Amino acid sequence: MGVVYFLVYLFLEILFSYEFAKIFTPFGLFLEVLITAGIGVYILRNLHFSLAVEMQRVMRREISEEEFIASGLFKMIGAFLLIIPGVFSDILGILFLMEPFARWAAKKLFSHKNIRKYRYKKEDDGEIIDVEIVEIIEEKK
Repeated sequence: MGVVYFLVYLFLEILFSYEFAKIFTPFGLFLEVLITAGIGVYILRNLHFSLAVEMQRVMRREISEEEFIASGLFKMIGAFLLIIPGVFSDILGILFLMEPFARWAAKKLFSHKNIRKYRYKKEDDGEIIDVEIVEIIEEKK
């Protein structure tokens, strides 16, 4: 199934790049690839500052841990997609960098429906154990 997804991605990447080059010329496509790659590298280099701010928001309980993980993860994925040459990957990268889209994608990926919860059920044998606590006080001599 992964091969099918890759082939669909590759087809869309070539299609979007071809249409972009038709409108903005091959030189425009070249500039687009260079500019978005530079932006992606800049975002990756400064990601630790963004994560530090987000960590402070988690500590102040303004956002949840899931939102922190999703925010950092999607910023990193978005930056990598901007570095990859191609118009379709740049569009996906920009979408991943946008907060509303990242939250929507995080809810879809990290929903509680996908998490299985297991409970340990202890069987009660009905036996009662009676315990008596005795305190021993030593007298000082």
